[in-house]
Amino acid sequence: MASESGHGVTVFCLPYAGGSAAIYRDWPARVPSWLKLVALHLPGRGIRHAVRPIHRWPPLLDLLIEDVQPYVGRPFAIFGHSMGALIGIELAHAIRERFGVSPVWVGASACKAPSRREQQLHWLTCGESHFIDEIRSLGGMPDELLGNREFMELVLPTLRADFHLCGSYEHDASRRPLDCPLLAIGGTEDREIAAHPPHLAAWSAESAGPFELKKIHAGHFFINTHRDEVIGLMVDSLARALSSRGPSGESLLKRSPA
Repeated sequence: MASESGHGVTVFCLPYAGGSAAIYRDWPARVPSWLKLVALHLPGRGIRHAVRPIHRWPPLLDLLIEDVQPYVGRPFAIFGHSMGALIGIELAHAIRERFGVSPVWVGASACKAPSRREQQLHWLTCGESHFIDEIRSLGGMPDELLGNREFMELVLPTLRADFHLCGSYEHDASRRPLDCPLLAIGGTEDREIAAHPPHLAAWSAESAGPFELKKIHAGHFFINTHRDEVIGLMVDSLARALSSRGPSGESLLKRSPA
């Protein structure tokens, strides 16, 4: 494991379904020097575009554990948007199980809480028109791309795998919650979150630490449309989390890159 040096806290960032690490490419320049952002790469996109998409939880977590292992010997946090938040909470538990360490903070953005999810197992086999209608309803992809046959043939396998990953999720109510501060962020115009406020509030059960719930006046993909607001909420919440740890946490806030 990597030794503690340089930045105060490493933040592992995870994208939404169909998204890549590239959605976080502008974030490092917009956060204070005590944060080091590490965007995790999922199969079927970005630098792993040649890797077959993974639609099962165990192999995906095994892959991500390899990626984060060099960093977990020092303070780390996890942030994810939509599917990324679901992967993030499972990654936190996997790290705790395998290495005996936990994040200092978790951020869950635009995601129904694990305990509120219902299984949907048809995404790998449903008709293409039905699947594209679902993507269109989320508002994350313009119609010109949805109507581009060549583009859709490239991205549909990854999207189907991501949707199945979320749809096959099983919440483990028996495991011990995390013990770090947790921030949940929701969009006031996000159809599922806005219509069912408990879906977001139920994130409070995922950690025994302090819980914050914040709203952004936007739709599901506010991570793109309201990027700076999301970053501000993340940084402020993380700073409060570290300050609550006393002198050890405050010293992390003062660190600069080596």
